[in-house]
Amino acid sequence: MNEFPRPHLLHAQSPVHLVVPLRPGADLDLARSQLSGAFAHCAHPVVWHVPRERGGIVQLAAHAANAARDTAGLLVAAGGDGTINAVAAAALKAGVPMGVVPMGTFNYFSREQGLELDAEAAVLQMLQALREGDLRPVQVGFVNHRVFLVNASVGLYPRLLAEREQATRRFGRKRWVATGAEVWSMLRPSAGRRWRVLVRTHQGGQVCEQEHVVTTLFVGNNPLQLEQVGLPEAESVARGGQLAVVMLRPQSRWAMLRTIWRAAMGQLEQDPAVLSLACAELSVEPAGWRQGKVKVAFDGESERMHAPLHFKLHSRPLWLVAPTALERSPQASTVQAGADKPAPVLAAV
Repeated sequence: MNEFPRPHLLHAQSPVHLVVPLRPGADLDLARSQLSGAFAHCAHPVVWHVPRERGGIVQLAAHAANAARDTAGLLVAAGGDGTINAVAAAALKAGVPMGVVPMGTFNYFSREQGLELDAEAAVLQMLQALREGDLRPVQVGFVNHRVFLVNASVGLYPRLLAEREQATRRFGRKRWVATGAEVWSMLRPSAGRRWRVLVRTHQGGQVCEQEHVVTTLFVGNNPLQLEQVGLPEAESVARGGQLAVVMLRPQSRWAMLRTIWRAAMGQLEQDPAVLSLACAELSVEPAGWRQGKVKVAFDGESERMHAPLHFKLHSRPLWLVAPTALERSPQASTVQAGADKPAPVLAAV
């Protein structure tokens, strides 16, 4: 990805456009207080973009990205993976660089990029990178028209995300609440749906068509998430140019407990119900007569899309303002993973 031209960074009068979401179970006033104190160190004017309602984050991010482009400014996402997804999609379309202040439940994107997880420390880290002109290219995945930085999936995983969201609305945005909701969702009965899978290799030459009965088809773009559950495709994703594909076959409730345990222990590769591979492009559609829209999850959000679903890498990278000295090598992610254990055990199931 380094052959793509770097965007220009800010001049003295350029503003920082800060996108802050409305999240259930989160304290917006507390977030404002934390960020206001951190951005007091910023030499650039800060423009706040906060949606009036939670569903307005996509439109708000697009407006902020266009404003950043028109003012030669910096677009910054302050939130979790879902917020970062919306802002990244807008930044990619507008052709502007992006900064991140992690304030989510799991913060997979930020942890993979080696960013500080404390909000104030993350702002100071980003401002230091801005002063030094540090930019790094980040691989971006697409499922049909939607961007994903961490993962995208169909089947059981979208239902899991919806039930996790209900739990955090009721009990608060805490990691143990989210993880408990995931386990409960996974153990509920779920029929497998047959999917027709067409895989294209990285070179674009050989085409292999397969058909599988699965409860979940998961496409990963985050090496840290894959490493933590013990999938070897993490290394292929870390090197760049490929996505990881994970398929979970139907199984009994007791067998699902075994899968959850192996994921928690970082041994998912050994599970007989799991099939994984790495590829550059993937097409997926329901087999048989049942067509139409399917529910797709991407970076913690979800949307109904028309099949077939096409998973691929974007031709251009997302440019992230972050210290290049912290840019991880394919072998270095276990160090960052250890900084914030335990991870959610179902992240790639």
